[in-house]
Amino acid sequence: MTIKRYKQIILHAGLHKTGTSSIQNNCHKYRDWLQEHGVVYPAFQYRGKLFPNHSEPLIAVFGTKPGKYGMPQRLMLDGAPAIAAVTDVFSRQLQQVLEHPGGDTLLLSAEMVCEFSSKDIKVLRRHLEKFTASLQVIALIRSPQSSVESILQQRCRGGNLVEPDSLVGVVTERYKTLQHGFADILQVLNYHDARDHSLGLVGCFLCHLGLPQAEVAQLDLASTNARASMEAYKLMAAINRVYPAGKTSEHGVRRHISDMHSLYALPGQPFQIEGIAQSRLSESLYAESAALERELGFSFPPLPARTSPALWESETLMALESAINLLENLKLREVARDFLLAEAARLKTSAPGTSAVLDFIAHKVDLKQELTTGLILEKLGADYFKYAALQVERGSDDMALWLMLIAQQLRPQAAFINERVEHYREKSSKTPGTNTD
Repeated sequence: MTIKRYKQIILHAGLHKTGTSSIQNNCHKYRDWLQEHGVVYPAFQYRGKLFPNHSEPLIAVFGTKPGKYGMPQRLMLDGAPAIAAVTDVFSRQLQQVLEHPGGDTLLLSAEMVCEFSSKDIKVLRRHLEKFTASLQVIALIRSPQSSVESILQQRCRGGNLVEPDSLVGVVTERYKTLQHGFADILQVLNYHDARDHSLGLVGCFLCHLGLPQAEVAQLDLASTNARASMEAYKLMAAINRVYPAGKTSEHGVRRHISDMHSLYALPGQPFQIEGIAQSRLSESLYAESAALERELGFSFPPLPARTSPALWESETLMALESAINLLENLKLREVARDFLLAEAARLKTSAPGTSAVLDFIAHKVDLKQELTTGLILEKLGADYFKYAALQVERGSDDMALWLMLIAQQLRPQAAFINERVEHYREKSSKTPGTNTD
């Protein structure tokens, strides 16, 4: 039996925190345009949820131990039968994509591949090579000094309290994993050069694929995964110290992958590691960056000078009460309240006005009821409301906007959702009274 094959398969394998979400969301948004140019970007889905990030499908199909890569936790799968069901769905979808090429090039994007074991990478590579004469792997590398802060805030958002020192060597380790498994077909791009490209990071990536630059320039490419504020990080870290994820049996609070969504969106000063200048951590990260530069043959830009900006300014204080009250679990809200009280006490002499406002907000935090409605919305997911909006948009712009605003609340950085919200707002005579904080 002759298998029809792609002329090439391109695997975008990270690294983490190098604009992967922006690349994935834009490739998904412009799937039809990519298809016109012979590039297939698959739309994997499970129970109505779409996966622009192909990490979960590839983990399910090729991961010997999916739990090692965190897939069951992210998809909220309880037990082996649930994992097996997901694996079956994604296996059939991937095989359909591989056996029935819809273009010359298949593009897969999954940053978790850079954490695969050597055995899982070997199986993945061997399988993909059956369906193409040319398998290529692309990875963007970011300076370890720049990466650590981005990784820290992402881990913190997920409920984990991580010491910065433990992240020294992570970028190198992930690169080495890809280099070991794909040395002969690996293309490494400088994340910082891509970010500074005239068409932005996503535009640079698309042009690297050989897509026409003039057409790429016409696309409305959006970035996702904005950085957390310093104030948001401090609040999340306080919660994680008391109720870290993965330790429900010890503290009795079941953490959810997105339970600090409202805090992560809190405005404020840009997050930075405090006291990093002239520290052992800084020296270790500089040494790691220098070693990578020698091996890769390109340079990373120096980090900008650090300042110590004043925290808890008016924009943050105005959004603070709402952000905390949107935490669904009362115990998480209680920790946040206690943190504000401690901050108020710390600032009582140096910033009495800020101290008084923090104390006032702390006493307004709602500790009486769970946000069961919010929990239901999270379980339904942003895609549920997105597709509902698309279904009703021809009949009612107001209803479509109301539904899409809920999707935006659940996934505020999604380019397509934000685009549709603005579209509906332009068409709608008025905005529904929906809380989108």
